Amino acid sequence: MFFVYCMLYKARIMSVFNKFKEWQFAKGRLEMFSDGVFAIVITLLVLELKMPEVEDPTDMHMVLTALVKVLPAFYSWVISFFFVAIMWLHHHNIMHMASRSDYGVIWINNLLLFFICMLPFPTALMGHYHLPIFIALWGLTVSLTSTMLVWLYYYNSKNYLKDSYDKKQVMKNVRLSVFAAPVMYLTGGLLAWVSIYISFVIYGLVPLLYLLPLDKEKKHDVVNDEID
Repeated sequence: MFFVYCMLYKARIMSVFNKFKEWQFAKGRLEMFSDGVFAIVITLLVLELKMPEVEDPTDMHMVLTALVKVLPAFYSWVISFFFVAIMWLHHHNIMHMASRSDYGVIWINNLLLFFICMLPFPTALMGHYHLPIFIALWGLTVSLTSTMLVWLYYYNSKNYLKDSYDKKQVMKNVRLSVFAAPVMYLTGGLLAWVSIYISFVIYGLVPLLYLLPLDKEKKHDVVNDEID
C-alpha cells in the first residue's frame, strides 16, 4: 500500500513538472535578470571589507596588527567572490547550451538565485566569527547553491540541449557534477569541527576545478580544425 501511495505521489509531482514545460519563457530575459543578480551579489560581498580602527594610525606595528585581524574576512571575501564568478560562468554556459527555456527552468533558476543572494550573510559570519558552525554554514550555503546549478544543468541538458552538443557526454558530465562541488563543499563544512583551516583550503581549491566549462560544442571543433 505504501509503495502504491509513493508511486501515485510521484506521478502527481511529475504531472506538475510537465505542466511547467507547457509554458515557454524568453531565455534572453532570464539570462539578463540572472546576470543582474550575480552582479549585485558580487558587489555586496565587498561591502563587508572594512578598514580596522587603530589608536595611532602612524604606528606601523599597530596598523599591521589590525590588518592581520581582518585577514579571515578578506579570505572569506576572496573565496566567495570566486565562487560567485564560477557560478556565473557555468550558468552562462548552461543557458547557452539550451535551445529554449520554460517555467521549469525559471523556478529552478530562481532557487539558484535565492541561495546566491544568501551568500553575503554566511560570508560575513565566517569572516568575523571563526567558529565551526559559521564555517559549516558557508559550506552548506554554497553546497545548496551548487546543487541548484547542477539541477539546472540536468534539466536543460535533458530537455533542451542543442544538437551541437554530444548529449551522451553532457549527461555523463551532469552525473559527475552531482558528486563534485556540492559534496566537496558540504564535506569542507563538516570538517570545520576538525579544523577550520582544512575547510578554508577545500573552499579555496574547489573553484580551481571549474575554471573552464565542462562541455564544448561540436561545431567549435570543426571550426578549429579548419583554422589549423
